[in-house]
Amino acid sequence: MSKLLAPAPLPVLLLLVLSACTTPARGGDDYTAFVYAGCSQARYDPGSQYAADVDTTLSSLVNSAGYTAYANYTSPSAATGLAGVYQCRSDLPAAVCGGCVKSAVSKVSSLCNSAAGAAVQLRACFVRYGNDSFLGKQDTTVLFKKCGGESAGDTGVVAMRDAALGALVAAAAPPAGDGSYRAGAAGYVQAMSQCVGDLGAKACTDCVSAASSQLKAGCGYASAGEVYLGKCYARFWSNAGGGSGNGGVPAVGGGAGTGSSNGVGGVGGANNGYAYGGFVPNTYGQHDESGKTLAIIIGLVAAVAIVIVLLSFVRRAGGVGGKS
Repeated sequence: MSKLLAPAPLPVLLLLVLSACTTPARGGDDYTAFVYAGCSQARYDPGSQYAADVDTTLSSLVNSAGYTAYANYTSPSAATGLAGVYQCRSDLPAAVCGGCVKSAVSKVSSLCNSAAGAAVQLRACFVRYGNDSFLGKQDTTVLFKKCGGESAGDTGVVAMRDAALGALVAAAAPPAGDGSYRAGAAGYVQAMSQCVGDLGAKACTDCVSAASSQLKAGCGYASAGEVYLGKCYARFWSNAGGGSGNGGVPAVGGGAGTGSSNGVGGVGGANNGYAYGGFVPNTYGQHDESGKTLAIIIGLVAAVAIVIVLLSFVRRAGGVGGKS
């Protein structure tokens, strides 16, 4: 005679369901979260001198990242003319920088395998290599822009945003080579920017000014936004209603009224043979419609599962009682 399997205790099942539904997603403290990548259309042959120089360049960048927020490397091989650079957020510890650059190099290898030139931006670092003589050159090409959250037409938030972004441009430029990290705030809106260390002080200020203008013009009443140019990026976010809760720069999601984002081709211009695309994870749950939809679906699935278990429990309990 087969034994009836006792159903799982309901409190345990509920705990498991609730744990699955309430596990928090990683937000702005995920410094290695992917933002965008660009790969040149030109390729190099495996086993070639260029391939060896790429490996040497990327290894050199990884080895330096645990000690300094910025470094560049130029291959001694005149035939390839290869150079590489990385830039971490210079307000973060060296260990975070080292881990971020290592992850970025891994992304380069997987997303841009055998590409003659490539660039990868993670939340806390940027890595690029190529033979197109990009070191020390200004580049304000928009590569990726995203805005998220609505402030319900609050002109006060817009004014604070503009003031916070203006503070980035007006900030005294740090010496070139140290990463040129800047921070600004106005009311409950905060902003930050970061240039690549190969830019001089004036070039960094010009790049940050261009990034700030992009955010002001393109983010409308959004409560957060970020834009990545060829040699710098800028972000802003509102701490109204609790902010990101982690004291760091939150990952920006959604779009300014549309939920859209764009990844635009062209480090150094649209005709340089680079193809770009990217993704920034949504973390503004109160403004993220896709997040709300997902939560509703999970809730419905959980409710159905609970009903099925309860009916199974009642049926089995009735069966046991009828046989006794």
